[in-house]
Amino acid sequence: MRIIYLISLLLSSTLRAEIELLIVGDQTQPIHFVVLPFDYHGDGLSPAVTVENHIIKALSSTGLFSMPLRYEPPQDNDNMLGWQFAGIRYVLQGNLFEERDSMHLTLTINDTLVLKPTISAVILNPKQLEVSSQLFADQIYRSLFYATFTNDEDKQYLNNENATLTRYLNQLVLLFKGVWQNQTGQGSCSVELQQMPGGVPFKTKLMEDCFNGSGLDSEVQSVLDNIGSLPYARYQAVFDKNLSLQFITTD
Repeated sequence: MRIIYLISLLLSSTLRAEIELLIVGDQTQPIHFVVLPFDYHGDGLSPAVTVENHIIKALSSTGLFSMPLRYEPPQDNDNMLGWQFAGIRYVLQGNLFEERDSMHLTLTINDTLVLKPTISAVILNPKQLEVSSQLFADQIYRSLFYATFTNDEDKQYLNNENATLTRYLNQLVLLFKGVWQNQTGQGSCSVELQQMPGGVPFKTKLMEDCFNGSGLDSEVQSVLDNIGSLPYARYQAVFDKNLSLQFITTD
């Protein structure tokens, strides 16, 4: 799988005048990830499967991400190019170390499109493993959402995260991906969209990169024509009338 180059998004904790989102792949193309079996060091029964399943469930919950049932892993798990050829964007590996009344989890997230992995560390409560691992899994989902659909190098680590803004952006991506049916092959198309309070679009402009002769411009225009209204209720605090979108095909 190859994903066309992603544009940058910069959002501060107070919303700027313009939101930029990356609509990566159409309604049938979730971002693929794998969670490899965690290593466990401790004296008790390994809880690794429980933690792994919470992460898989959290990432798969909206349909933006999917762990394929079948895939061809490379012989070397550290071969990110091999994972990329297998159609996998993210490879997650964990190390659990349990002692006394605490459990230390170190999670390594490899993005096959970049060289440097992300490492997250958390202390889980073994006596409340279900709750603590689920909360951590939700954080991983939000982090990968920002990394994938905004390319925001700051927000993907959830620094100064605005929870309402995160939910708003998530709903926008789900809406546009849910309408898009990509049939033109690879390419990208940038769009400037203005909406009225209430979430009704009233002006859209396709940018120059849309008109590459592939028909992507007509495809994206069809998406825009079929959007009746955008999320608004409960999101007034983070609403912005100006949206910048980039539709990015995958192959």
